[in-house]
Amino acid sequence: MTNLKWSFGQIWNNSLETRDNERKITPRDYIYASELGGAYIDRFYKMKGVEPSNPPNYRLLRKFEAGNIWEWIVELILRRAGILLDSQEHLDFTYPDLLKVSGRLDHLAGGNPDWDKATEDLNSLNLPEIIKKATNDIFEYLKTNFPNGLETLILEVKSVSSFMFENYLATNEANPNHKLQLFHYLKSKGLPEGHIIYISKDDCRMLEFGVFNPSNIEDIYKKDIETMTKYFREDLEPPKEELIIFDEENLKFNYNWKVGYSPYLTKIYGFKEQMEYQNMFSPVASKWNRVFKRIINGDKMTAKNLEVIEEIKRGFPNLDEYVELAKLKVKQNPEVLNEESKN
Repeated sequence: MTNLKWSFGQIWNNSLETRDNERKITPRDYIYASELGGAYIDRFYKMKGVEPSNPPNYRLLRKFEAGNIWEWIVELILRRAGILLDSQEHLDFTYPDLLKVSGRLDHLAGGNPDWDKATEDLNSLNLPEIIKKATNDIFEYLKTNFPNGLETLILEVKSVSSFMFENYLATNEANPNHKLQLFHYLKSKGLPEGHIIYISKDDCRMLEFGVFNPSNIEDIYKKDIETMTKYFREDLEPPKEELIIFDEENLKFNYNWKVGYSPYLTKIYGFKEQMEYQNMFSPVASKWNRVFKRIINGDKMTAKNLEVIEEIKRGFPNLDEYVELAKLKVKQNPEVLNEESKN
């Protein structure tokens, strides 16, 4: 590295580590759509203008930029296809007597394009072959199946790690927070349907999930706003997040990502960084999961197992309810327990 005449990589890295347009933490009396479903205590501090004790590090900032790159690629394809109606439209919605929710949709798409011209325009661009082929296939599919044009949809693009992509693929469900965010845009514009698009940053695979309006998501959306409104207007600091949570879908205990990714991790929970918290509580969750599986299987409990059960019950007094839920799911599908619970 020291012998290089000049370094493209160093210039690139320095650029990504310098973000002049970073959103400042200042007091505000409204909710960002991207915050919906997040930890109330984090949102409370942000809305009160409290500076984070754990701001995004360079690695996280680069993840943000990787997401922006994929969002731009999708925009380019939609624009060349002639079906991009708008991008980054600012949308607000306010229920009576509740806080306003504000956000910007990624893309609004639809219409009746000239597919032949779109294909010609696309092929004139010097795009990577994988992107060009996939896009031509998309054009051909849409031209064949929707000769009279496309309904207007909101598209929310999320680039994710392969680990998270596999999780969404296995559960066949979008992230609840992402569904709330997209529902806000649908509610604001009065549109019936939008799609969350997940792109695996590791291998370019895509998943797509629909969100609809009206739907029962509105109950969760409104409840979230009602709760945040109460905390904010009454100046009540919300309770801390639990350090370990129970995942009812996968039937296992987990460290809480809302804690690990908190911008106030040190201020609220006393951990210097995410790995300190994760390294402390991941082994605890794994230990609990091993004993939990033994309970479900009806295995004989050792003295140590009984100690662990009492430990779990101190944090989860409703443990018996989780056991009954797990037994029912295992009866329906013996493979429902994930690999961590099987170890």
